[in-house]
Amino acid sequence: MKIAIIDHDSHTLYVEDINDDILQGQYGGDEQLYIDDNYSTKNYSWDYIVDTQYFPEGDKTPVEINFKELCD
Repeated sequence: MKIAIIDHDSHTLYVEDINDDILQGQYGGDEQLYIDDNYSTKNYSWDYIVDTQYFPEGDKTPVEINFKELCD
């Protein structure tokens, strides 16, 4: 599962693939507990993501962010 976490204090976006076995086994499937245990920020919001697009300044054409390619 891929989630996006926005740290509202530092204005930082984190994108993470969470291993479902770890999430279920250690956190009972509770993403909120996982985030609280693995991130130091307390002022954040998060949600699941399935697609990510970046819009460069002055360009309305989205650039698809392919996280799999970034990791290869």
